[in-house]
Amino acid sequence: MLENPMKKISPLESILVIVTIVLLIAFSVLLIRNIQLAHKTGLFGNHAPISELLLRNKETNQTSIADVDYIDTWMTFQYINFVFDIPEDSLKNTLHIEDPRYPNLPVGWYIRSKKLDKTVLLNEIKEAVREYIRLHPNK
Repeated sequence: MLENPMKKISPLESILVIVTIVLLIAFSVLLIRNIQLAHKTGLFGNHAPISELLLRNKETNQTSIADVDYIDTWMTFQYINFVFDIPEDSLKNTLHIEDPRYPNLPVGWYIRSKKLDKTVLLNEIKEAVREYIRLHPNK
């Protein structure tokens, strides 16, 4: 005997279906927000040309103050320290960064988590790097 496809479902089954739909919507919203955040912080950007230039300059000891202008939100503090030969805690101390993930912390994520102005912090980072280079020209 075939079951009637229009059979009424129990109240418990109705609640489970509704909860499942609500959870799917909530997870979809969270996924979309995380993708938007990753996009805004530059995670999906193509930074290969800049990265290649900076690394090539580092390898040939040609890193200069002009390269500081390439600092952007997709970079981690660790990457900036590496490219410009800055001691690990220098930017942390200069910028008063207390995040435990430093230096393996993308600048963009730090800006968003602290609700900082992107332009202001990037300028502060660039100026701190320039000052370090000026004070340590032979590095």
